[in-house]
Amino acid sequence: MVITSINHDVAEKDVEAGRYTLYLNNGCPFAHRTSIALGLKGLTDSIEVINSHFEFNDDGLWQFNGLDGTDFDKNNGFKTIKELYTLSDPDYGEPARFTVPVLWDKKTKKIVSNESGDIVRIFSTQFNSIAKNKDLNFRPDNLTTKIDEFIDYYQKNFFFKFYQALDPQKYSETFDTVFATIEKLEKYLSENNTKYLFSDEITEADIKLFVVLIRFDVVISPAFRLNWKTTRDYANIFKYIRRLYQNPAIKPTVNFHYIKGMYFLGKYSGYANKFIPKGPCMDYLNEPIVE
Repeated sequence: MVITSINHDVAEKDVEAGRYTLYLNNGCPFAHRTSIALGLKGLTDSIEVINSHFEFNDDGLWQFNGLDGTDFDKNNGFKTIKELYTLSDPDYGEPARFTVPVLWDKKTKKIVSNESGDIVRIFSTQFNSIAKNKDLNFRPDNLTTKIDEFIDYYQKNFFFKFYQALDPQKYSETFDTVFATIEKLEKYLSENNTKYLFSDEITEADIKLFVVLIRFDVVISPAFRLNWKTTRDYANIFKYIRRLYQNPAIKPTVNFHYIKGMYFLGKYSGYANKFIPKGPCMDYLNEPIVE
């Protein structure tokens, strides 16, 4: 199955508070990117968020059942995300996948975008007229090359590398690559003199990296057997994670129950008996940051 990207620019005349809904599940790292961007831009009062349940239904679809603190679809009364796609475009279907996040236009009943990177950029530049933090740009012109090079490298060697660890033939090489990449990140941060990757402002590279790092100890390490070290073993990475996590716009988007639910009840759990573990305790993320 393939993912079919949907992405449309939002004209200035169509930017209205209350008109759009962000459908997501914060257990999903891709969807999580968009809720972080929404919060940082100060759009939470203007764009509604509907959280699907973190466990797929029997048909492998994101579902709206109101369980575990998740949401019903208040807009359309739909049970699954597939119905939203079908309403937007009756011809959309297999082999395409019905993914989150989805930025939804309630007036036209159309999907604006279903690609997390595009939604982050839409929030960054196209909704400034209703954003509280209008000047925050996740992709400033002077940093685009650095951002793209960083994301390209870390997606290849870190973000998307994990999944190869499920293949016994690729496990050892994947393990070594992942931790070599973490060591490289630790070295970079130790030599960096800005709060975040490229400046004292958060960019889309920080958002994409954070949603992976915040999951590493909780689900990625156990689910993919990448258990050499934890993020706390890297002083600069640990500080970087806490700096982002403790941001008042980011912390509310991190729900470890949803994160564990998606991974330990899903296809990447690697366990015959699927259930959500009670731990680990993540209180250390609240430790003060000493500069």
